[in-house]
Amino acid sequence: MTPTTFDTEFKRLTTEMVEVAFEYIGRNKEEVEGIYIYASMEKEIYFFNLFYKINNQLIKKDFVNQLLVNKIDDSDERIDALLDFGIQALQDLSAVFKNDSRELPTLLKMVYLPQTGGFDCDISYEPQFSNHKTNTNVDMFNNWYNEI
Repeated sequence: MTPTTFDTEFKRLTTEMVEVAFEYIGRNKEEVEGIYIYASMEKEIYFFNLFYKINNQLIKKDFVNQLLVNKIDDSDERIDALLDFGIQALQDLSAVFKNDSRELPTLLKMVYLPQTGGFDCDISYEPQFSNHKTNTNVDMFNNWYNEI
């Protein structure tokens, strides 16, 4: 895979993850200030989760209607579809790295700011949970949520 192809595929897949997270909240940039995506691929265990900043408050995806004026469909089926899409995108991203003989990151933390169009993607190659006896991906996601 050429560097251009790798870069194109990386951008496409991360953009798709952001777009599906933005679509989930109805593309509502009037109320939603931030979308925070936690995407882990450590030890080929794929984990995708996200939370939002709405009206200056952080809230996990399951509870966004508590803060949104413009309510969304937050049914279990819709949340499952969102998470399934994220996991598939991570598996595809893993293949992009492997096909280009690149080291697979353990974690991507993406932040998208709908009101300004700002985007940041922090990439880590260090173990996040596999070097802990009790921590899981869920614990690490919750730690990030609590840090913000």
